[in-house]
Amino acid sequence: MKFSVVILVGVFLFATFFISSSTNEECKAWLVQSIPTDMPQLPLVPGLDIMTQYWQLIAGQDNPLSGDYGYSKEEMEVFGAQEGLSVYEAIQNAADHNVVIRLLQHSGVYPDYTKEPTELATGRSNVESVTLLLGKWWGSGIVHVKVWISDDRDVYIGSANNDWKSLTQVKEAGIYIADCPEIAKKVEVYFNNLWMLGLLNASEYTTTTWDQQWQINRTVPCWSHFVATNERCKSPLHHDYVKVRHVAGYPLLSDPHMFHLPIQTPGYNNSLRSQHSSSYLSFAPPELSFGKFQTDEQGWMDTITSVGTGAIVRISTMDWLGQSQYTEQTVYWWSLRRKPQSSSLLHDGHISSTEQIHI
Repeated sequence: MKFSVVILVGVFLFATFFISSSTNEECKAWLVQSIPTDMPQLPLVPGLDIMTQYWQLIAGQDNPLSGDYGYSKEEMEVFGAQEGLSVYEAIQNAADHNVVIRLLQHSGVYPDYTKEPTELATGRSNVESVTLLLGKWWGSGIVHVKVWISDDRDVYIGSANNDWKSLTQVKEAGIYIADCPEIAKKVEVYFNNLWMLGLLNASEYTTTTWDQQWQINRTVPCWSHFVATNERCKSPLHHDYVKVRHVAGYPLLSDPHMFHLPIQTPGYNNSLRSQHSSSYLSFAPPELSFGKFQTDEQGWMDTITSVGTGAIVRISTMDWLGQSQYTEQTVYWWSLRRKPQSSSLLHDGHISSTEQIHI
């Protein structure tokens, strides 16, 4: 039997997933979290499973350049550093057993950068590692999505980096979906789009164009809808490019592709009874989306506007800027700044924003 594992690592884009669902596939879903070792009062989610992303799984207490330097072996055990090593060794063991593994990440963080994925791929024909610098394609930005895909059936989407501290010292959350090829294969299309970008020469496929909404010149892939139709190139990505209308370069936020699958939630109610409703995936940036899948902006807006009368929307985020952080000219995210206000006014709901601080 051939096994394959696709691991998407880093810090840029995130896929927003709304659970609910109705067909014959019996998908299963668990909410998963990592709990800091010094916060035992935080309750465990039944059926907890942990998967993580960007690369500092192996602690560096012996490296003078590392933030882990100077702690004793006993202290690192108290911190839970061995959890990261266990994950790394599990990937290593899978690689040694000829599992096909693809590792995709940003340039990493000091002092290790891409040392761990590079070492996993070195000398193994079944392991590939690609570092993708999105700044070359869009002028700014980094790979921010944290996703694991296994055997085209199981997928994790969450906030945890491939970092031992994400497992035991930082509060992280995500969703793990098992035995669900219809969803996993769609997420893998997105992975493959990012993977292809990492293999292409960005200078041959990018152009500068005017963004009417932001009122700035932007670097974008040449197949972007920001580029005039007669100047747009054919996308080199192996997918059916977005089938939704675009206005001034932006996809019209409406009518996303919906999954209609029964999803069991055994960790929630210890039952194999499926929950029937609807769900969808969203991706960013729009040049990497496909079919009728929508952007992350759609996911945020749908979540905020779903609040009923007297209900509460709780948003956990690392930053709440409503504007760009890495472009030379500040750009304001109009819909994100406007929607919480209009939602609370229109629905008489309450917006409760909880900042998730990564230490």
